[in-house]
Amino acid sequence: MKKSVILSLLLVFAAVICFAGCTGTSGNGGGNAGSAATAAPTQAGGSSPTPFAEPTSSSDLIPGPTSQPDPKYEVAVDANKDDVYGNIDVTFRGGKGQNFVNTITVDAYLADGTHVTKTLDPSNVGNSVQFNGHKFDQDRIKVTVLYQGNIGTYVIYDELIPKKLSQRARD
Repeated sequence: MKKSVILSLLLVFAAVICFAGCTGTSGNGGGNAGSAATAAPTQAGGSSPTPFAEPTSSSDLIPGPTSQPDPKYEVAVDANKDDVYGNIDVTFRGGKGQNFVNTITVDAYLADGTHVTKTLDPSNVGNSVQFNGHKFDQDRIKVTVLYQGNIGTYVIYDELIPKKLSQRARD
């Protein structure tokens, strides 16, 4: 039994020595130190691609805060995205303050990084503007309303559409 215990301890000790050599950094000695030193700067430079890198989102695709005027000046818009073609429709829905609206500016921040601005005509409820969105990606729609006089300017809508990606887009 003593022989098996001693033999087991020797094997464990030998394994520890072998693995400990693999985790250390090489200094000045050794024949492979020169090749390891030349390989390290190319990896540390950050230029080598990572095969499973997570996609980064542009700061333009992050919705900001919205604000509403006094209830007597509120207006509403709807933004919808076509699931088949990716077209985005933004429609003016009116409201108590529709007679005080000067202009409605609609900004579309698309997934490919482009930014398109259109003006929505507030003269009639149901007027709309269209954007060519991306079929399988989320796009951001921001609606800013400029009121007459000193009522002010308000961002009344700022969201990603669609709110949730479809299963097809995730595959």
